[in-house]
Amino acid sequence: QLLSHFWWGSVFLVNLPVLVLFLVLAPFLLREVATSRTGRIDVLSTVQSVAGLLLSVYAVKHLAAEGWSVTVAAVGVAGLAVLVWFVRRQLTLEHPLIDFRLFRDRVFTVAIITGLLPLAAWSATAYLSGVYLQSVLGIPILRAALLALPGALLLTVTCIVTPMLVARTGKRTALVTCHLFVAAGLLLLLPVASSGGVGWYIASTVLAGVGYGISFSLVAETAVAAVPAERAGSAAAIAETSNELGNALGIALLGSLSVLVFRIQGPDLAGTFGETLGLPGLAPAVIDQAKGAFVTGLRVVAVTAAVLHAVLGLVTLRRIPKGLEDEGGAGRGGEGSKAAVAEAVAAGGERKAAMP
Repeated sequence: QLLSHFWWGSVFLVNLPVLVLFLVLAPFLLREVATSRTGRIDVLSTVQSVAGLLLSVYAVKHLAAEGWSVTVAAVGVAGLAVLVWFVRRQLTLEHPLIDFRLFRDRVFTVAIITGLLPLAAWSATAYLSGVYLQSVLGIPILRAALLALPGALLLTVTCIVTPMLVARTGKRTALVTCHLFVAAGLLLLLPVASSGGVGWYIASTVLAGVGYGISFSLVAETAVAAVPAERAGSAAAIAETSNELGNALGIALLGSLSVLVFRIQGPDLAGTFGETLGLPGLAPAVIDQAKGAFVTGLRVVAVTAAVLHAVLGLVTLRRIPKGLEDEGGAGRGGEGSKAAVAEAVAAGGERKAAMP
């Protein structure tokens, strides 16, 4: 409804009441996770991480939309150099922004990637599917949003029941199931076409929603349980950061892949699908070509993300021990881990509930 009547940025106002409520209640409800050694926020590390990501993403997006240039290459190299500098600095700090030493534990590593990759696939395909429904099929905004409700409902239910299922099947099985469901759901986007495909879209969101729900519910707990109790706070922070990073990088990187496909197969009148449709006096044949190129880009993104999930599912199956609950450190974390898990899950649940 907001998008139907107001500026697109108005959707972010929905989060303000939730944020205010969190800021008011957090100091009272989260006191049990306080620590006597918080350490200082390293400003240089913060600047490094932001600058490195922005420069790298800028280079990728412009490379996809406009092609290679000396400027784009220089920006990309600078971004990668800053990120390498960031990583090396973290390894020397007593209280790093991101403790990369935790990634020596393979259970922790798989859990964090499981936090990042599903969010990347979800954000990219949700964005591209929204454009597909509205700009390709011509479906109104409100109806397009309603079409996403079945998948969102199943995702929510899965988040709720996952802890009970994990108690029976184990975390390893749940992690593998997560990636297989997401991969299968994404592949259901392959039959969509510029002439129709709403049913395939709904089926895709429903099937992939099961995988997304498992990921959202399980990642923080698995990551925190894999590390010693004194590192539980760092593990929980990295788990939440992986979600946020996956959300942003999914749109930036997988979205750029879609733009690249469109630039190769489209009518070559503008860099993106939206810019092309905005040109005046387009012939019907050109519009059809642009829509077809965009749909192809959506399929390529879906297949790419599905393959990545399938590979990670196989890695999880082969590299993660069967007795994950015993070997993964459920006994390592203790009460500190439980508190950190509660905080991370609460923060993640609040953020995802506020998403449109």
